[in-house]
Formats: sequence, structure tokens, C-alpha cells
Amino acid sequence: MIHFPLILGFVAGCVSTYAFVPQVVKIWRERDCIAISLKMYVLRLAGFVLWLAYGAALGSVPLIVSNLLNLLLGGAILVFKLQALGLCPDPKGRFCAERSAR
Repeated sequence: MIHFPLILGFVAGCVSTYAFVPQVVKIWRERDCIAISLKMYVLRLAGFVLWLAYGAALGSVPLIVSNLLNLLLGGAILVFKLQALGLCPDPKGRFCAERSAR
């Protein structure tokens, strides 16, 4: 039988991770991330790395899985933001709203 804390951890991880999906989809569709804070996403990703390390130290599968997924989704948003700022290659010129607004 699976323990309640393990189930709770997986549910919490799924909900927290899914919270990123609407933002990623919105940025991808609208090609606009002007309102996204670069500092916030850098700090948020640093936090995910620390939570991932903590989960690995504990051997907690829910912490490891959810924070790996959070790193992927949050990392995508950070890449979109860096592309919009011209700090990351954007070969197809998809995220150019901030560069043209300057």
C-alpha cells in the first residue's frame, strides 16, 4: 500500500508544476514576455535547483520529479525572456517584442 504522504507529495507536485503550463502556453502563443520578471525567474529556478537537491538528499521521488518538471517549464520561460532581451539565440526571431520596443 502506498503511504498517504507519498500520494500527497505527488499531488502537490502535480498542482505546483501544472501552474507553469498556462504561462508557458500564453508566452508561446502571444510571443510576448515583456511583463515577465527576469530576476524572479532566475531566483525561482535557483530555488527549484535547491529543492531538487533537497529531494535528492532525502530520496523523495515526489520532490525530485516535480522539481525536475518545474525546472523544465520555468527554464522554458526564462529562455523565452532571454530571447526577447536578445541575450539568448532566437534563430527564428520569435520573441522580439522587447527588442523592437526599445
